[in-house]
Amino acid sequence: MSIETVSTVTAPASGDTNRARSLNLWAGRTSVAIGVLHIAAFTAKTWPRWGDWIGGSLHGRAAIKDPANAASMAEFWALPGSFAVPLVLLGLLVARMARTGQEVPRYLGWTVGAWVLVGAWILEPSGFPLGLVPTALLLLAQRPSARRGSEAV
Repeated sequence: MSIETVSTVTAPASGDTNRARSLNLWAGRTSVAIGVLHIAAFTAKTWPRWGDWIGGSLHGRAAIKDPANAASMAEFWALPGSFAVPLVLLGLLVARMARTGQEVPRYLGWTVGAWVLVGAWILEPSGFPLGLVPTALLLLAQRPSARRGSEAV
């Protein structure tokens, strides 16, 4: 008695599957680049406040409600509290999934796209429109022509 296993990772890659992998790989890479650029730009801008933050200048309700801390709060949410670090991690994960032949979930492109569009609508000018690049790549990789052949053999 034998047990057969089927793996989508070891299945031979067709041209469409390679296209989807390439699109996902570049979506991951552009997400990492956007996150790293965001971190670099805002670290330079917010560096003088880091000592205060670490020292607890934003601890407690009184500090949060104090109008004198408004600029410090805004800068905190621009970098350490921003989505830049998780965006880098998400990009690395998507790139790894592409390299190993794993399928990136369809909802990821739609969710990132919705987040980018809402962010761009609320805060303009901003770097949010840059997020349309990895969004488009993720969505293009999900097209049926790009996914054909990715099913198990």
